[in-house]
Amino acid sequence: MRPEEYLLIVLRRWWLVVLAAVVAAAVAFVYTDAQPKTYQTSTQLIAVAQPPDYWLDLYAKNRLASYTSLINNWDFVASALKQANLNIDPNQVMGKMAVGHNPDTNTIQIVMNDTDPERAATVVNAVADAFVAKSAADDQQIIKNFSSPDTQTPAGTVQITKLETPSAPTTPSGPRVKLNTAAAALLGIVFGVILTFVVEYFDDTLRSEDDVDRYLELPTLVGIPRD
Repeated sequence: MRPEEYLLIVLRRWWLVVLAAVVAAAVAFVYTDAQPKTYQTSTQLIAVAQPPDYWLDLYAKNRLASYTSLINNWDFVASALKQANLNIDPNQVMGKMAVGHNPDTNTIQIVMNDTDPERAATVVNAVADAFVAKSAADDQQIIKNFSSPDTQTPAGTVQITKLETPSAPTTPSGPRVKLNTAAAALLGIVFGVILTFVVEYFDDTLRSEDDVDRYLELPTLVGIPRD
């Protein structure tokens, strides 16, 4: 079958493609628009070696990487919420919070998605502050255990700093109604095109002399005009 014949099959039943796209887009729009709005807030924490030194910087990177799993831990989150006097279920937070580590910039990003923007910002700040306090306490313990009694020079430490204090977002991050609707329309077009070929496969109507010659292998003796 020539390429133009495939195009003719689609054009013959173009309304199926349009109908599939419209139905898919409408369903996606109604479903997505009915979902509750979610808000995203985040903050970044950076680790800096003290004093600045190449080997201490590597130590800071490794230490920060090991701390990533600590933040995304139920016990730590529960402790952070308790310290901030927040009456929020840690299980609810764990399902909505994500922690990412960027070794190139030596930073950790804490992201929270929630239907309540105030709660999202409050939780992110509470977890970040608890992590900074935890790191500071670890540094004090390192200084206490490994300081030189002769020179009084403390061992290398890692200072964790919160780069920003996020406030409650005002613009929802989801649901993405337009994006989901457009994606559904595109999938509907693909489904509609496939559907036209399925219908064509089961359609045994002969529409032209070429169809008679191809499928019946018989010569056409006479044709009846449509008009």
